[in-house]
Amino acid sequence: MKYSAVVIFLVFIPLIFLMAESPDQGTQILQHIILERDNGSYANGKRWDSSILQGKITLLVYFDPDERDKGKIFMPTLEAFEEDLDFSQFQTILIVNLKATLIPGFLIKTVIKGQAKDHTKRNYVFDNNSVLVKSWKLTDNEYNTLVIDEVSRVIYSHSGEWEDGEILILNSLIRSHVRRN
Repeated sequence: MKYSAVVIFLVFIPLIFLMAESPDQGTQILQHIILERDNGSYANGKRWDSSILQGKITLLVYFDPDERDKGKIFMPTLEAFEEDLDFSQFQTILIVNLKATLIPGFLIKTVIKGQAKDHTKRNYVFDNNSVLVKSWKLTDNEYNTLVIDEVSRVIYSHSGEWEDGEILILNSLIRSHVRRN
């Protein structure tokens, strides 16, 4: 009986708050965007096209480099996804909002390019001009996390600090969608 109460408290109660917090979840289909040249690119310099979001469940993290510490709590979950999930059905995209920081872009790009070599399942992208903030209405100067379904529809959105239980909900949501496919 105690176990049931704990599960309800840790899983379902936060889910209710998350749903109440974000009534438009599940309805926003993301606008097609291309990042190339001055607007941005993959870490390797090739153009990034948001059509890559179609056909897979996507965990997309869009962040201001100054806010990267807000994502540290999420890293073990991301690493577990990389170990457990089928990457023919799932992908991770980490997009750095370079316009949101005073840190020189070349320094950030050097660090990210090194991380890209160490974490080959992650797709690293640079948004040099906050294009996605404007087009997708993401929170500027923040750590944004989106779960996107196979048709580029946002099925989960989070911005800022993580609350207790949110990562568990995100983990369950992604795993249930990947298994379903």
